[in-house]
Amino acid sequence: SIRWESIKSVFLAIAHTDKVSRADISAETDLSLMTVGKVADALLDIGIIEQSKATRASAGRRAGLLSINLDNFAVIYDLSCRNFCCCIMDMQLNPVQTIPYSYIDSLSFPENLERFLQNASCYLHGNTDMQHCVGVGVSVPGPYFPDSDRTLCPKQPYLETVNIASTIRRYLPDSPLFIEAGYNAAAASNIAAIPNYKDKTILYWCISDESIHGAVVHHNELLRGAHHLAGNFGNMIVSPAKILSAAVKPTNQLEDNALELARAIHNVICILDPDTIILECTMYENGADFADLVRQILQNKFGFTDDSLPQITVASENTPHAYRGLTMHLRESWLHDRVF
Repeated sequence: SIRWESIKSVFLAIAHTDKVSRADISAETDLSLMTVGKVADALLDIGIIEQSKATRASAGRRAGLLSINLDNFAVIYDLSCRNFCCCIMDMQLNPVQTIPYSYIDSLSFPENLERFLQNASCYLHGNTDMQHCVGVGVSVPGPYFPDSDRTLCPKQPYLETVNIASTIRRYLPDSPLFIEAGYNAAAASNIAAIPNYKDKTILYWCISDESIHGAVVHHNELLRGAHHLAGNFGNMIVSPAKILSAAVKPTNQLEDNALELARAIHNVICILDPDTIILECTMYENGADFADLVRQILQNKFGFTDDSLPQITVASENTPHAYRGLTMHLRESWLHDRVF
């Protein structure tokens, strides 16, 4: 039998490019050409990937090029903000179609949610083949507790009263369902791009206009902590009677926000000694400049050197990282179920 890790490696090598040969996959994954061939044949047989012929100007055998079957897709429901959104994601983690929803003030929160789910369901059943849906991912604004089917989100108290899974299954009863806090899903998307991430301690920070959240991942394990609140960096006390989320606001001077964030990051570094810190800052149009300022303050004010300061990287993509993280989870579960 073929190892699961080998199957994942071959699948990801194909998913990360438009078309690729077996020989190139073998070189990228360090798997034998025979193993790559066996995995590729198995994935072809069950319709997960497709094969086309390479074109050559000269005579000779044409090698088969492998690509992801883009008929398969994931559905993402974003409940993390007031204006809900539905997004169809392909198996290369690209958005195919977005179905937005504008909150109607004259309706109650449950009525808005039901209206959104009904509209999205009508679109999906009318415009897609749901047999190709690998699953439904749901982004919520706080930790989700499967036993109670509720989420904890003080800034959206009405959502705390909703049984999320049971409500969504009324509209999409046959699709696998995965519900996760948006910042945890975003962390998974970003961390997967860090070299050797399975051997590292990585912190993910998300700084938005409304809040500051994050995640702590140690050797590829998300540390949830008591009440699933690990990584809730926004509740850190940074000055007497003030938490970080209250100290860092879009109305403040950029330099003041960078100083407060650097102070909080300094404290976390002293406790957790991370290898890498990922900053996603949607508060400013150019998050990279803000991250550079935070890095400079950590070195100039808090005494870090290039050697002692963890690597700081910036997350900057147009597609919401939570959507990609949810799709990654659904895609891997679907792959495992189809193969085994």
